[in-house]
Amino acid sequence: MDTLVIVLRVALSLGVVLALMWVLHRRVAKGQLGRTKARGRRSATVEVVGRTGIGGKASVVVVDVEGERLVLGVSEHGVALLTSGQAPAPELAIVTGPVVLPTVPRAVPSAPDAPAARSVAEPTTTSADRFRAELEQHVDPATVLPTDAAEPLPMRPRNRRPQRTALPTAQQLQGSILSVDTWRQAAAALRDRRAG
Repeated sequence: MDTLVIVLRVALSLGVVLALMWVLHRRVAKGQLGRTKARGRRSATVEVVGRTGIGGKASVVVVDVEGERLVLGVSEHGVALLTSGQAPAPELAIVTGPVVLPTVPRAVPSAPDAPAARSVAEPTTTSADRFRAELEQHVDPATVLPTDAAEPLPMRPRNRRPQRTALPTAQQLQGSILSVDTWRQAAAALRDRRAG
């Protein structure tokens, strides 16, 4: 029993150390370890507009940096600034007035005995007008719900189990790592090995 407790403690300690090493490895791989964010300075936004290869290991790169457009020559020996200038402003469509939606005339089926002038004289309606009319019909919720509705059902939480209020007893914890007796036995085994 004493050997089992010691093996469990060693395995638990090894697991914690391996987990810490894995977390440290992930942080170093992402480059988050030791990197502090610059406070009080805003970082420059860099956007690569285009890149064209012109040789084996040489290329021309167009980059926008904080409103300035740079044309860079990149080779295996370094990066050189070829030219720079203002970045073009993005094209934005600014709407200052009301937007008029196009209307599609609806074809009205005419009966063979109806005059042809009737289908021409009816006004065309937009889909927005039809939608507005439909909304106006359903605005009042009293017209939609029945008036003789029964009393609402009581709400009850779903998938809820009753909370466990009883604490585990010493008999249930016997032999587990959470038991006080297990820790006492482990301490006694260590004292006996040191003394003997």
